[in-house]
Amino acid sequence: MSAENKNEPLFLKPILHQKMWGGTNLKESNLPIKTDHVGEAWLASVYGQDLSKISNGKFKGKTLKQVWHDEPELFDNHRSNQTFPLLVKMLDAKENLSIQVHPNDENANKYFSEPNGKTECWYILAAKPDSVAYYGHNAQTAAEMKSAIQQHQLEKILTTISVKPGDLIYVPAGTLHALGAGIVALEVEQSSDNTLRFYDFDRVDPETGEQRPLNIKDAIAVTNFPNIVPSQDMTNPIQDTHNQAITSILRSKYFTLKRINVDGETNITSHHYSINVVISGSGTLSDDKQEYQIKKGDTFIMPTPITNYQFNGKLTLIQVTE
Repeated sequence: MSAENKNEPLFLKPILHQKMWGGTNLKESNLPIKTDHVGEAWLASVYGQDLSKISNGKFKGKTLKQVWHDEPELFDNHRSNQTFPLLVKMLDAKENLSIQVHPNDENANKYFSEPNGKTECWYILAAKPDSVAYYGHNAQTAAEMKSAIQQHQLEKILTTISVKPGDLIYVPAGTLHALGAGIVALEVEQSSDNTLRFYDFDRVDPETGEQRPLNIKDAIAVTNFPNIVPSQDMTNPIQDTHNQAITSILRSKYFTLKRINVDGETNITSHHYSINVVISGSGTLSDDKQEYQIKKGDTFIMPTPITNYQFNGKLTLIQVTE
C-alpha cells in the first residue's frame, strides 16, 4: 500500500453499551440506538475487547488497534511499545451514575495491574435545567470519609456543580464524581475503564436482580484527600489567534481538547493526529484528494500526514489530541 493511499481520515464505528442508568438520548447524535437503556457509546477505543473498527477506505474493517500497531507513521510515529493512549465516549445519563472514583497511574498498577489510570473530562452536550454533576468532596481525611459512609451520610460530604451545555469539566484521577440525571456528555479519558464505586443509590440491576457491588475500601484508598481542585488555567477558553473558529478548551497532561465552530469554510493546519467528534450540525471534510460528508455523531481520526484540510458547512466539532 502506498503512503499516499494510507493518508485519509479514519472513520470509526461506535460501540454501544447498555447501562441500567442509560436512555435513548444518543439517538439525537445519530447513533444506532436499538434499546431504551443505552448509556455509553464508545467512539474511539482500543481498550480490552472494545476495539473500534474503521468504516472507510483502505483500512475498512480493521480495528484502530491494528492500524495503530501497523502504521505508526499515521499517529505521530509513536514508539513501538506505546499503546493508543485515549478513550472517547458519549454518555447518556438518564439517571444518576454511581458515585465513583478512578485510580491514578500508580494506583491502576497497584489495584488493577494496568499501566493507565483514568483521568477524564466531560464536555456537556445536553443537560436538563436542574441537572448537576457530583464533583469532589469536603472530607479532609480518609478517616472522615469512612466515618461518613459508615453513618450513611456520604451525601453530606459530596459537592455538586450545576452544569449546562458547553461546559468543560476536568476530572483528575482520584476525584470523587458522577454525572447526574439528565446529562448527555462527551467523555475523554485515558485508555482505562477501571471504576471504584462508593454508592449506587441502592439500585437493583434488572439483569442480576441484585445491587451492583461497591468498592468502598479501595475507593477510599485511591481518592485524593483533601479534594484537589484543578487550576482554571487548564480549562479557560483560549481562542486561536490565527483561526477564530478554533477555541482551546482543555490543556492537560494526558490530552487536549479544542472546539471547532464551522460556519462556512474553516481551514485546519496540524502536524499531529487527532480524534474528531462532530457534536452538532453537518457539512463536509476535504483534504487534497477527497471530500467526505460529515454529520452530528460522526467520529474520525485525522492522521499525522494530512497537515492541511478544510471543513465546510455549519457544524461544531470537538478535536482531541495527546
